[in-house]
Amino acid sequence: MCTIVQNKPKVQYYIVHYKCIAFNGCAIIDKDTTFGIEMTDTLANPPVKPNRMDRRREQTRAKLLDATLTLIIEKGVEKTTMDNITETADLGRRTLYYHFGGKEECIIAAVALSYSQIAEQADKSAHLHQDPALAFAVAGQLVMRKLIESPLTHRLIEYPRFLATAIKQAISAYVTSDLELGIKQGRFVPPADPGLLDTTVMWMLVGILIETIENGLDVEQSLIYFTAMHLVFLGLSREESEQLAHDAARFTTSG
Repeated sequence: MCTIVQNKPKVQYYIVHYKCIAFNGCAIIDKDTTFGIEMTDTLANPPVKPNRMDRRREQTRAKLLDATLTLIIEKGVEKTTMDNITETADLGRRTLYYHFGGKEECIIAAVALSYSQIAEQADKSAHLHQDPALAFAVAGQLVMRKLIESPLTHRLIEYPRFLATAIKQAISAYVTSDLELGIKQGRFVPPADPGLLDTTVMWMLVGILIETIENGLDVEQSLIYFTAMHLVFLGLSREESEQLAHDAARFTTSG
């Protein structure tokens, strides 16, 4: 028995294990060999719309995160309580615990959300540069500059674990993508285990952020130092790393 397949708009090529024979403008498929069928994106990957309950959950979560960010900036981490968050968001305590396990989780999620917006913008700006190493340096400096300027970071420097976790949640997907691109193009040859390298760089970043903010270090020098060290960790020579860090600084200097 054969199956008749009517012609579809050519959008996506989908491989099926069939044999095709043309007959009167249609495709007659015999189940023997490989045959390609054109499918529309809609048919291949139908969009999934969030239902009303999903939208309400997201709206509630957003209210809790917005309230948490406001309170951290106004009161600091220690003085921000679960009751403060629910009162500011005008939601019940049970609702907060439905979305978050506790105050720490809520604070980290809120800060990570804010930081992820910084990372997204930096990623767009950095990829104007074709060299993966320079793009990586530019993105790192853009993110680091904004982190230093952020009042959230100033509130979290006494809580380095909170700060490190929030930064990691916000930027790790971008860093991983850029790192893979650099490795693919032969620009990066990391000598260390990826997990160890990630942990080392993250705590180096947190340490430089804290030192720069608490001790009033020169921001530009901190950006260049961190970027150069990170590139060295990725297998570039010290000389090239320092040159790329200075090149990136020229692109990222504000105003």
